[in-house]
Amino acid sequence: MPTRSSFLGTLSLLAVAVLVAPLSVSAQDAPTFNADVGPILYENCAECHRQGEVAPMVLTSYQTVRPWARSIKAKVVAREMPPWFADSRYGEFQYVLSLCQEEIYTIAAWADAGAPEGTSPAPELPVFSGDWRHDRPPDYIVEMPLEIELPAQGEVEYVEVWMENPRTEDIYLEAVQMRAGNPAVVHHGGIFTRELPPGTKIGEEPIYEGSPLVPQPVPIDPNEGPEVKLARVQAAMEGRRGDAQLIFYRPGGGYNKYPEGTAKRVYGDRAIMFQMHYSLTGRPETDRSSAGFWLAQEPPRHQVLTVGAGEKGGSGPVRIVENAEQLGTSPFATTATSPRIPPHAEDFNVTGIFPIVVDVTFYGVWPHMHLRGKDMAYIVSYPDGTEETILNVPNYDFNWQMEYDFVEPLKVPAGSTLKTIAHYDNSVNNRYNPGPDQDVQWGEQSWDEMFVLFTKYSVDKNDLRLEGKPPAQD
Repeated sequence: MPTRSSFLGTLSLLAVAVLVAPLSVSAQDAPTFNADVGPILYENCAECHRQGEVAPMVLTSYQTVRPWARSIKAKVVAREMPPWFADSRYGEFQYVLSLCQEEIYTIAAWADAGAPEGTSPAPELPVFSGDWRHDRPPDYIVEMPLEIELPAQGEVEYVEVWMENPRTEDIYLEAVQMRAGNPAVVHHGGIFTRELPPGTKIGEEPIYEGSPLVPQPVPIDPNEGPEVKLARVQAAMEGRRGDAQLIFYRPGGGYNKYPEGTAKRVYGDRAIMFQMHYSLTGRPETDRSSAGFWLAQEPPRHQVLTVGAGEKGGSGPVRIVENAEQLGTSPFATTATSPRIPPHAEDFNVTGIFPIVVDVTFYGVWPHMHLRGKDMAYIVSYPDGTEETILNVPNYDFNWQMEYDFVEPLKVPAGSTLKTIAHYDNSVNNRYNPGPDQDVQWGEQSWDEMFVLFTKYSVDKNDLRLEGKPPAQD
């Protein structure tokens, strides 16, 4: 005779089963692709699962979806697809790639019923991010000045392609979108406006063995000595400070429309740089990515800034902010140190404390770590002593560089503190770990590590209308 505890355990298991498994349905009542499943897949999956994109199978018609019905069910029931890593208990975000429980039930019931097509009209495919997503064509397009040639195999470091800015005056954008020239190979990328290091010009110089020649800052004097070269490199690193990022691209992303009254500034005295991270496909490939810029139609009040606070590399302290009173600098007043992750550490903690020194408005945040990154949480402590978790990513995945833009901008007053708590897995249990027996240093490469919290924000007191009143643009 079963004991009371075993009986209660059985009831608990049955309750869990009811929560995770759809109720059986008759073939007559089963969901169909045309009426039920197709719209879900088109809205949440086809962005990447279409011809020429990065995903391994095409999911843009019943004929291409049907062979994968069982696999799709397994992935969505396990919540491995679509990729979305924010804990739903904290924050409300735009562009959420996540299925509700009812949608998961629908897909599972459809697969269990034999994946019927149905007799209703087939659903229509939406507009994808590979197309221009704004409500009008771009005012102008910036394209890489050359085509990047990629080998079939091996490892390609970050490719940086510099070009002259086609506009010499500062402009303000209401929206910007980056499009991968070859989505099958672009793992992620970004477009930046950066000052050329002193004593350099845009020229051609290989950046990794076997690479094509790509435009890079090169010395005006080819015979410069090592002291001059070191000073130039240091100046280049300092040039990375401040607001530089225009847009960040990943599969399914790469489009920013800024809130009403705000805009992204493109500095006319800076060069434009594409920074690309490529994944090789086993055959030679090429890429020539581009971006569309939409000029602000009304004079903006605030400039949207994008900066990363935290450790960006090196083995010592890193200064995050020079002068928080200046427009274009970080609101964070702090320095950060970079501990090394010891071998076989399964749950190595790094905590960043970032005092907010001016009133700001946050529009979005996103974490950046590398292959050993495990989780990261963002917590705001307000001057009145209350705390708010604004983002929690409990299962970080380096393969998906996700941005998390708030549905409603978040006002954060001076005197608040932004705390980030991250964990790293340098053990053999991490299947992506390239070297669990190695000390891990902080650096740019994927096998190194990073602890960076990117933020999109504006400084409340910096009203552009009081600083020269940027005009609406043609």
